[in-house]
Amino acid sequence: MLQKIINFSIYLVVFCLPLYLIRFKVGWVPFNILEVLVYVLFVLWIISWNLAREKVRPQERSDLSVSFLAPIFLIFLGVTISTWFSSDLEVSAGIWKGWFLSPLLFFIVVINHIKTKEQVRNIIVSLTLSGLGVVLLSNNLTYDGRLHGFYLSANYLAMYLSPILILSLYLYSLTKNKIIKILLITNYLLLITVIYLTYSYGAWLGLGFAFVFIVLNRKDKKLALILFSLIILGLVLQIPSHKFQGFLDLSYPSSESRLVIWQSAWEISKDHSFIGIGPGMFQKYYLEYQDKFALYPEWAVPQPHNIFFSFWLQTGLIGLSGFIWLLIVFFRNALRTFLYEGTSSTISAILVAAMIYVLVHGLVDTTYWKNDLALIFWLIIALGYKASRLFG
Repeated sequence: MLQKIINFSIYLVVFCLPLYLIRFKVGWVPFNILEVLVYVLFVLWIISWNLAREKVRPQERSDLSVSFLAPIFLIFLGVTISTWFSSDLEVSAGIWKGWFLSPLLFFIVVINHIKTKEQVRNIIVSLTLSGLGVVLLSNNLTYDGRLHGFYLSANYLAMYLSPILILSLYLYSLTKNKIIKILLITNYLLLITVIYLTYSYGAWLGLGFAFVFIVLNRKDKKLALILFSLIILGLVLQIPSHKFQGFLDLSYPSSESRLVIWQSAWEISKDHSFIGIGPGMFQKYYLEYQDKFALYPEWAVPQPHNIFFSFWLQTGLIGLSGFIWLLIVFFRNALRTFLYEGTSSTISAILVAAMIYVLVHGLVDTTYWKNDLALIFWLIIALGYKASRLFG
């Protein structure tokens, strides 16, 4: 019974990712609904693990290798040190708790509890339904006509839906039922339409690279080609827009702002290279470094719009090295599994494609530094690890 409750709780956490937006405080400590769900799940898993510990044979226990444990330890160590030395411990500790501790606890549960292909499928079903729910509720526009739903920006909406679009392709590969395939294709079209309306070119770029990789897979080329064609069509339709032309022009405010932000991030990184500045502190240091540059084209910049700069500045060199190490281990294991014939090929290809999206879009935005995005990142890592063991 407890095992079924834990299964349901994992699926519930995945489905409820957007609920991090519902926040509250217990005393002076801030929480959100997503965090609470993860903590409850972790407690349930601890109880289950202790009850079953003596019955589980050694070979059935978690076999998370040192190759994964070491970089994860470095990431957590780096962000902890950077948090401790932050100029605003309250802000940094909140991010440490919500964007690192909570996702890592979820990662631990998934790594240890997920043992069947059915569980993997159900996780992706839950994620797909979560994305569909967000799509159906997204009807708010920014001042410049970009769809942002209930998120603070259109980019946040695109960064949440894009990896879901990629991961949900796995469901299409599982079914031969024509009705289910039609429903899935309808879902894909809705996701692509909403992502299109966000006008997030980083998302389109990331999706393009991801689907190129999927097309290179020997299986399921037909659907990937269709979706890739739709992405190209979407880009073509946006070419006449003023925003797209500006995207190609380095003197355009948006492009110029990115360049200034990266230059500022580089200067800050040089001065705080080892420990970093602390999670959530980029806005503060960005403003303090203004006198080194011409007048900023953009002032409200909570993140440096680059996933590698974000890890360097907010987890120090220790955390950045762990992050890069973890990516190398992930791609090495996933691609090794992908090269084998059999059912492992499809799931591994899709997980690699999802991570490609995270990194490509992450070159111009911060595709980790948010509660839901952090959890999706660690979910991809966990499923990539489990793929070789469950699908090989």
